[in-house]
Amino acid sequence: MRETELYRHLLGLVAPWEVSAVELSVEGGRVDVWAEHPRLTRFTCPKCDQVLPVYDHTEERTFRHLDSCAFLTYLHARPPRVQCPTHGVLQVALPWAEPMSRFTVLFERLAIDVLGTFVRFAMSPLKREAGIPTTL
Repeated sequence: MRETELYRHLLGLVAPWEVSAVELSVEGGRVDVWAEHPRLTRFTCPKCDQVLPVYDHTEERTFRHLDSCAFLTYLHARPPRVQCPTHGVLQVALPWAEPMSRFTVLFERLAIDVLGTFVRFAMSPLKREAGIPTTL
């Protein structure tokens, strides 16, 4: 399996998105992955779901993803925009990130889970004092 196919699976990318390049920096401790879509791909308006051709692309954005073993992993993409007759020029929804986020959904989910664990751990002494079971 090629590294582009491996990272397509690791990132959970589905058509029309594909991994175009993977760059490993052992010295930098990171993996950079680039996602693209085929030319002439059509996307939906994020407000009304009308299928439209790509109008243009934004500048490249970088999204922090879950680590690949001990390597920080970053996903790079130039999000496409569509020109909707009703809503104007808008960036399409990206399947790996929420609008305006710099993190993938999987990274955000991990961060929320870790923070939730720390909050429960930090709150345990207060719960015991208040007579609240620490399993809640």
